Amino acid sequence: MGFIFRKTVPRAPSIVRWRAPSPSWFKLNTDGSSFGNPGLAGAVGIIRDSVGHVHLAYPVTLGTGTSELVELTAVCWGLELALTHGLAPLVVEVDTMAVITFLQSRVSGKWEVQHLIMRIVRLQQLLVADVQHVFRKANGAADHLAQEAVSLQLTWVLHHNDIMGILRGILCLDRWGVPHLRRG
Repeated sequence: MGFIFRKTVPRAPSIVRWRAPSPSWFKLNTDGSSFGNPGLAGAVGIIRDSVGHVHLAYPVTLGTGTSELVELTAVCWGLELALTHGLAPLVVEVDTMAVITFLQSRVSGKWEVQHLIMRIVRLQQLLVADVQHVFRKANGAADHLAQEAVSLQLTWVLHHNDIMGILRGILCLDRWGVPHLRRG
């Protein structure tokens, strides 16, 4: 019959959490959301210091876009804001491995995002910014804000006192080091 059965071994769940950057460093957590690919899209980021205090958060409405475009736009906006506000050096965390791959190779194969890749690489050099992968469960605040950005279709920059509701709660849990369970 041609059936092939493979025995799959379930992975054990792991514990993840948001980790603060080293003293005198900042952390930018980014995320993008696209309802469809392409579809209604938004990009966000949150810049925090070594004690978890929010310096800036930003939701950006992009209209229609692909997942690669929104993820890279989120990083680019965050680096631009960090440069403007003197929030460096910084660690950038993204929950999409494609962004890491694009930035390491400096090539996407798609002309619509190539200019973003080159701009991000230049900003990384100016800011001393290290881009790293983070599991989505440890990127909960940015993930939540990304969903709101797409549904509200607004672009603005938030400061610490502007953050309310569920997002404020998620940020407090992060600052306190509350763990999240990630399925294997």
